[in-house]
Amino acid sequence: MAQVHVIIGEDEYLVSEAAKKIVGDGIGLETVDSANSSNAEAQLKDIREAEASLMTPPFLDPKKTTWWRNVGFLPQNGKCAPSEEVKEALEKFAQKLAAANLPENQHFILSGPRLMQTSIFAKTLKASVEMAVFAAGKPSEQARSAVVRAVDFAAEMGLKFAPGAAEAFVAHVGPDSRSLMSELGKMRDYLGPGKNVISESDIAEITSQGAGVEPAVWSITDALGERNLRKALEAVSRFEGENGFAVLVSTVAEKFFRQLAELKDAQARGVLREATEGMAPWMARKTEAQLGNWSLNELRAAHYRFQDLRERAVSSQSAEALVVPRIVQACRRRRA
Repeated sequence: MAQVHVIIGEDEYLVSEAAKKIVGDGIGLETVDSANSSNAEAQLKDIREAEASLMTPPFLDPKKTTWWRNVGFLPQNGKCAPSEEVKEALEKFAQKLAAANLPENQHFILSGPRLMQTSIFAKTLKASVEMAVFAAGKPSEQARSAVVRAVDFAAEMGLKFAPGAAEAFVAHVGPDSRSLMSELGKMRDYLGPGKNVISESDIAEITSQGAGVEPAVWSITDALGERNLRKALEAVSRFEGENGFAVLVSTVAEKFFRQLAELKDAQARGVLREATEGMAPWMARKTEAQLGNWSLNELRAAHYRFQDLRERAVSSQSAEALVVPRIVQACRRRRA
């Protein structure tokens, strides 16, 4: 195992878990935490402290590990880039790290959210240290990766997701691994020993929205698709008071009913499978279930009403008062 380790990633849980594998039982651990080092003076102090720990061997102790964590001022693009003074100090420190000849019982870990791989700092270290990078990727890639992690985390707790539930879980909680673990722990307690399959209804009942996750627009469309008035009004209420409330809800509902009407028509013509071919399998299953709650004429009427509401909302603030009546009208089932 290498003696110097650099771990980069915005998912704090993944970074911490990777570092903990090196830290082991924690004997001889020294930490330098830069989480609150927001100015050059504090950052330079942290660099000096990390360097002092690096240069101090274990002596008679069985082992020593220095973990310099939450280093948010490593070289990077944008507003979080370090000052020239700090950048220069980091580059000098990188040279010392790369040249360090540590004994087998000494390790040094540096972890932070971002590091520009083309920087002098990164290039200096790459050839001589062990570097792990948990790349953030595009939002779609993050979501897919988070679904895989959620399924793995659930399996570790003896749980599994019903078809489509893992995607719904990640959409609600967000891709942050620590949040996924926390919410799965709650889910384990909620389900109890007699149940191990997580359904979408379980998620809606107990799962909290993740930090930084905006109120989910799909909660409105899911409730409308189910034709569940209580859930639809609850979902819409999360957006009340925001600027453009009527525009948002009417736009989301208009698009939803237009697409559902097109798929209902495809279903009537026997070509639903072809029409949903580009969808994720779990989304196709959910959509087909939603189609069973509506006739084609009902979908067309709902589409027309929300299209009209959107035109009113764009031109008049008074349209906000019409949002709830339109929701009620859409969800009400006609008697035969």
